[in-house]
Amino acid sequence: MIRAVATDIDGTFLRQDRTFDRKLFDRVYAAMQAQGARLIIASGDQYYFLRSLFPDQADQLAYVAENGVLTVDQNEELACDRLSAEDVRKITTYLDTLPGINYCASGRRYAYVLNRADDDFKQIIPNFYTRIKTVDDVNNVDDDFIFKFALNVPHDRQAALTHNINTRFTGIIRATASGYGAVDLIIPGMDKSYGLRLLLKRWQLNPADLAVFGDGENDLEMFNLAGTSYAMGNAPANVQAAATQVIGTNNDQAVLHQLAEIFM
Repeated sequence: MIRAVATDIDGTFLRQDRTFDRKLFDRVYAAMQAQGARLIIASGDQYYFLRSLFPDQADQLAYVAENGVLTVDQNEELACDRLSAEDVRKITTYLDTLPGINYCASGRRYAYVLNRADDDFKQIIPNFYTRIKTVDDVNNVDDDFIFKFALNVPHDRQAALTHNINTRFTGIIRATASGYGAVDLIIPGMDKSYGLRLLLKRWQLNPADLAVFGDGENDLEMFNLAGTSYAMGNAPANVQAAATQVIGTNNDQAVLHQLAEIFM
């Protein structure tokens, strides 16, 4: 019996135009509540942005945000890690040498974008972050801490860059593709499955009670954890191969239709 559901957001729950069927969601969520099932929003996006998607239910939901580094259940923070100032400096020093690569640094309070970043990149950021500040140097932020980086990387450079970062920063940061040309740099061990394990323990549930939905390589850890995993029809082949079942696409609202089949 499925008693908890975790869904990725970008390329999974949201359509390409960043919307979802709110009327269907309201019906599905009401059915889940009636059966005592919990809903977890598990995404690489900022916690505050994720809350903004569900204004009527935000305080009732659980969140595994920023690809797992921040876990919150009904407004209670369960876990939040951070990078040391020295490691942030090492990472930014390297990233600043990469031509054509823009990045955003995620902090607990804000997402930080460099003033010198391309205008196109700056326009993309509000699609994933609600609280944003532009700065000249991430290392000069002294009233917040950094726990993740998000890079905008051309598809043909992703594999090589991911390998280089994982080799150079072993034990400090891990690069993982999160879809839509993004590569996230996350703290090793602080992936989506980490937050999901915390929530399952809190709710006294087993992985067999959990169903998950995703479309990117950053969803693979939660696929491995959950008793049931659904890959989107728009997901890469390796992600589809890792799932229990492949369903329709995000533009088809396949997540909501699958949940309606389960709970309604």
